[in-house]
Amino acid sequence: MKKYIALLLCAVFSFTTLSACTTEDTTQTTATEEKQTEIKLDACGLSYTVPASWTENETASVIPTSYAQPEGSIYAVVRYDFVPDENLEQLNGDVSNEADNAEWVAPLVEFLVVREGEENSDAVKAELEKYASQQELPKQEGFLFYFLTEPTQEIPAFSAEAQALYETMVADLPALYDTVETFQPDEAAVTEQAQQQSSMLSFMTTDLEGNAIDSSVFASYDLTVVNFFASYSYPDINELAELESFSQSLKKDYPNVNFLQVIIDTPDAKAEEAILAAYEENGVTYTGIKPDTSMANWILSNLAGLPTTIFVDKDGKVLDQRLEGKQTADTYLTTTQQVLESITQNAESTENTENTENTTDTES
Repeated sequence: MKKYIALLLCAVFSFTTLSACTTEDTTQTTATEEKQTEIKLDACGLSYTVPASWTENETASVIPTSYAQPEGSIYAVVRYDFVPDENLEQLNGDVSNEADNAEWVAPLVEFLVVREGEENSDAVKAELEKYASQQELPKQEGFLFYFLTEPTQEIPAFSAEAQALYETMVADLPALYDTVETFQPDEAAVTEQAQQQSSMLSFMTTDLEGNAIDSSVFASYDLTVVNFFASYSYPDINELAELESFSQSLKKDYPNVNFLQVIIDTPDAKAEEAILAAYEENGVTYTGIKPDTSMANWILSNLAGLPTTIFVDKDGKVLDQRLEGKQTADTYLTTTQQVLESITQNAESTENTENTENTTDTES
């Protein structure tokens, strides 16, 4: 499956959030001049200056979202969406799902980077059709660049104040276009970041009861066992009682190990209802969580089937050991013990190496 990496996290307009793939140059000016914010996206091969009207208003946000992928006809997308404060709560912190958020946000502009020769692919055509205005930017070796505006989707019914602000921001798009420069994308950086991301599990979501949970939970344990399941697999595949027994054993004998189950076909009302009923039937008390976009992308790139169980260290790194298919509580416990022993041995080896190096430095 394709490696898909989020280069910019979905975040309220704050250019410090773009540092993962950008070289940022925010130029401060005198009090009588407008503040200019310059963005350089090395991985995407783009640089531009963001209009001041996008950064200075306190009643609305411009939210950047982007991704790049080592393979595929679409190499990269960088999109800016407008959302007034009156709609921020409905977004629930996630603007990556365009279909779900169409009634709350309005696209401003999208930069589309396409591999040359793939401009007529279905994926590219579908992306271009989202915008009535499709301006070509200077191409680079192997890549075509597009500046897309005038969304074809219906703009939400904002308040009069929000609508006026959106139109002000749209009016600045020609000025943004004039600042755009293209250059050769850094494909190596994208590939490296994809490889790094595939080895890490990060998420910011809720459990099946609606309680907030994110990947910082890994830091509280030496090891976290993560099982991936789906409501549609039940009851044909049912190891819920075995997993509950395994979870109780961890609580009793290994309090430094946590257990989580990800239900991959949630969030979805019917799926949530079905899995909660299954939990009740099997006496499940452990935590089941819904994948967010980041975790969903990881699942698509890294799982071959269900159920699959992985082991994650306190830094959020996915370890090499994994179990595929239905297992018994004893198998889960034995494998967990082996992984814990491996973590301990690696830690001791690292400590011994560091002590040896420190001793050598002291003697020198």
